[in-house]
Amino acid sequence: MAEAARPVEAARPAGAARPVRRYGAVHWLGLATLFRREFRAYLKDWPETVVAPTFSTLLYVAVFAVAAGDGGAAAWAGPGGLLPFLAPGLVVYVVLLRAAETTVYSLTFLKVERLVGDILMPPLAAWEVAAAYALAGTASGLVTGLPCLLALLLAAGTGVADPLLLALVLLLGAFLLAAAGTLVGLWAQKWDQAAAFFGFLLIPVTFLSGVFAPVALLPQPLAAVVTLNPVYYAIDAARIAFGGAGAEAVAFSLAVLAGSGAVLWACSAMLIARGWRLKP
Repeated sequence: MAEAARPVEAARPAGAARPVRRYGAVHWLGLATLFRREFRAYLKDWPETVVAPTFSTLLYVAVFAVAAGDGGAAAWAGPGGLLPFLAPGLVVYVVLLRAAETTVYSLTFLKVERLVGDILMPPLAAWEVAAAYALAGTASGLVTGLPCLLALLLAAGTGVADPLLLALVLLLGAFLLAAAGTLVGLWAQKWDQAAAFFGFLLIPVTFLSGVFAPVALLPQPLAAVVTLNPVYYAIDAARIAFGGAGAEAVAFSLAVLAGSGAVLWACSAMLIARGWRLKP
């Protein structure tokens, strides 16, 4: 059977430019493609990106269980126990850390391997590139946090008092750290610089923001300085979502997370548009 005839493109005059393809206000296909590439790269290493954080979280729980001694099951799990206090901070820590790692290490890899053209050449606006990376980091953080959350809920023998609030806190917190990771990935020129961000800034600041102990127990002026960190508000709001007591109003905490994430995302889009540390 004869193959159907294909339409022949109309001949263009010699030297005439090819017509510009219009994508509309948002290049949805390109944005989704970049998002899928980054998210699939995260899923490809699932033993490291999903299983390992859950295992590390359970190790934290085991260490604190041993340190709690023979205080009894009521002092460890159940309402008012130590584990229900630790669980919100550990879940937020895992989600935020993975969201930042996804964007930082992806951009650093492109720069170290001289593959920056992968994000500079496609017909994507700078804000679309920044959005794709931030959304991929957000999704990665949420996927990693889910098994950690389930494991901690089973260990604590309790539930989440406000699931919608917890989901919103984790969503805004993951986006915040994914946008921050994009900025760090743009800044870092080698792996040592990327690792320094986690070892000297993100992990210590997160631990001091109420993961293992109330911020009110910190000496002044350190406690006042910690309240300037948006991660503190994510942990505080998550603790309220678990049914615990918080030090800040929920609406204020959510506003801090949303506003900080929007500012960091806008900054990363502006730097990508300028080609900062991307173009030679």
